[in-house]
Amino acid sequence: MNTKTILMTIALGAGMLAPLAAQETLAPAAAAAARPATPGVEYPRWSRLTPEQAGKDIRAALDRAKAAMDAISRIAPQDATYDNVFRAYDEAGADLNKAEGIMGVLSNTLDSPEVRAVQESLLPELSAFSASITANEQLWGVIKHAAAQPWVQQLSPAQQRLVQQVVDSFRESGADLSPEQKARQAAISARLSRLSMDFGKAVKDSQNAWQYVVADKAELEGMSDTWLARAAARALAKGYGTAENPQYMVTQDPDSAREVLTKCKVAKTRRAAWEGRQTIGTGQFDTAGMVKEVMELRQELAELLGFKHFADMATAHRMVGSGQAALDFVDGMAGQIRPAFQAEFADIAAVAARETGKPVEKMDPWDIPYYSMVLKKERYNFDPEALRPYLEAESVRRGLFALATRLYGVELTEIPTACLKEGEELPEGTAEVWYPGVRLFQVHDTKSGALLGSLYLDLYPRDSKRPGAWMGPLEYGRAGKDGAPHAPHLAYICANLTKGVDGHPTLYSHQDVRTLFHEFGHALHALLSDTEVLGHSGTSVARDFVELPSQLNENWIWEPESLKTFARHYQTGETIPQELLDKLTASRFYAPATDAMSQLCMAKLDLEMHMHYAEKFAGKDMDAASNALLQGMLHPLTVEPRSMMRQLQHCVCGGYSAGYYSYKWAEVLAADAFTRFAQEGVMNPATGAAYRAAVLSQGDSKPAAEVFRSFMGRSPKPDALLEKQGLLPQGK
Repeated sequence: MNTKTILMTIALGAGMLAPLAAQETLAPAAAAAARPATPGVEYPRWSRLTPEQAGKDIRAALDRAKAAMDAISRIAPQDATYDNVFRAYDEAGADLNKAEGIMGVLSNTLDSPEVRAVQESLLPELSAFSASITANEQLWGVIKHAAAQPWVQQLSPAQQRLVQQVVDSFRESGADLSPEQKARQAAISARLSRLSMDFGKAVKDSQNAWQYVVADKAELEGMSDTWLARAAARALAKGYGTAENPQYMVTQDPDSAREVLTKCKVAKTRRAAWEGRQTIGTGQFDTAGMVKEVMELRQELAELLGFKHFADMATAHRMVGSGQAALDFVDGMAGQIRPAFQAEFADIAAVAARETGKPVEKMDPWDIPYYSMVLKKERYNFDPEALRPYLEAESVRRGLFALATRLYGVELTEIPTACLKEGEELPEGTAEVWYPGVRLFQVHDTKSGALLGSLYLDLYPRDSKRPGAWMGPLEYGRAGKDGAPHAPHLAYICANLTKGVDGHPTLYSHQDVRTLFHEFGHALHALLSDTEVLGHSGTSVARDFVELPSQLNENWIWEPESLKTFARHYQTGETIPQELLDKLTASRFYAPATDAMSQLCMAKLDLEMHMHYAEKFAGKDMDAASNALLQGMLHPLTVEPRSMMRQLQHCVCGGYSAGYYSYKWAEVLAADAFTRFAQEGVMNPATGAAYRAAVLSQGDSKPAAEVFRSFMGRSPKPDALLEKQGLLPQGK
């Protein structure tokens, strides 16, 4: 088990997010370009993972991890080596990580009460194991003794880095606490794990609980035929309307309510969509109490471990270095863009005033996205819907993979898959997937032919699937010995992209393409990892560096040279017209201050809660306190919104706790790093090879700042993003 997995579980109380479900059946995938799986490569047998079996697998892996830790604890001082202490510690829980990862994939893409029960039964055992590691004084004694031996200085730089990381993580996770303090730490961690699970369930259940059914099509004026077809299919599936007399259902899916807010001409419908968003984490699914308890427990935990607050604890080994430095970054950027932010609001308000015939000082929150889109269309004579015919799903996927081949020297080839019922036989040459339509691709190096890894794609929404988009590693392969290649990695991408219905082709929005490219950037980071130490693999990097590869990869959805390779009309095959490309390019940085301020609001709320909860939130209504905190960062509104922390799983469930700032931080790094591609050629294989070698392959084997410098030859430029977006104040 790598250091970060174990000790972040202790520190953050991160539990598995949601549940597993019964499987559905699908005939083996019929893909013309597919080829049989590479012999000897084994993939998870998803149909065998009933809730009961998944629980057994995790418990068996947990037993093996415990045995590995016990073995390290029994090593005599004179027998300690790098391999039997630090490598063994790093790899002790690899099986457990994989077993939990498999459960996590299913729990976030399917749902059942049975798996919720299994997860809840596992939670105390997993929490107890995590807490037992730093509570094990004998284990800590072996590690301290080994770390002080002269042979440590003869290790490779990556191995020495692991040794220091293990020692630091034990100290910062309470290994030197008293027995009473360790007991309290264990209790806090267990409670945080429970709260993490409960919060995720409440958010998901409240999202699924809301729906808005429209019987009169006139109330959806402005919505596209494609959107209407999807909405009618949703309604029909829930028993509303008929094929002859359709009704239309708006849900919290990204391709539903969000599109209503930007495109529907009827204010009543837009208001319903916005108010629906405000129900998440409220009512019977109220999360405010959970947020309160999480923040108070994290503060107690941070103080117990010697930190001023949780933000300092979370950022101790990130690029930013401290909670205050992260908050200064957020406040500083917000201050720089505030004049542009206010000017952008004035422009939108002017359009609303013109359209309604009434003066506008404050705006209804459901009107801002709509009138912003009206202004965008007017300013650039550009309707983003005009892009859809040129962004057919398979064409986009092939273009994305071809870009990876050209820049990074990898080939992604689909292999046949099947989604089976328990007990069904797997056809020879195929691999199992967890849901119909999930696809699997093997990744080979084009020069050596070596299998680098495999990637699952699960791209479309369903009721049982967690909202949003994410990439995760299921398993990192170990480094080869004596020049042998790295063992293959295994990763997945999940998303909720627009899907065609009733025979209509799947045509992506440009935002869908951006999401896919973003997550594929994360996948490249995982699949092209080539590290000596297992715990340094792929995305196991500082939280405020992990978004660099994903955000960098978004650049190619804007570059004409890249777009022309895959943006072709789904009916005629015509390459996207230059006129449309010009409009897209011109509109790229439309309202950049508004977009940036939205992220900065969430980052500030996240940091302030993790630094100053007692002073700014305790005893107050969370929604009112959040809005008061963000004064000057929100547009003037007629109705105050609910606090985003009610539903911000990234920050409450652990992964980005006191770390949401890292999206903007990494965006600065990505804007700066892309300047090298811009100078040397956005499709230049030599630049891509340098980036693969310097960044994608390195994982956490070096400090993030050093990794960046190895690619750029210098430290990052702090104003790179604002300069790129035209937001840098005059005189800078």
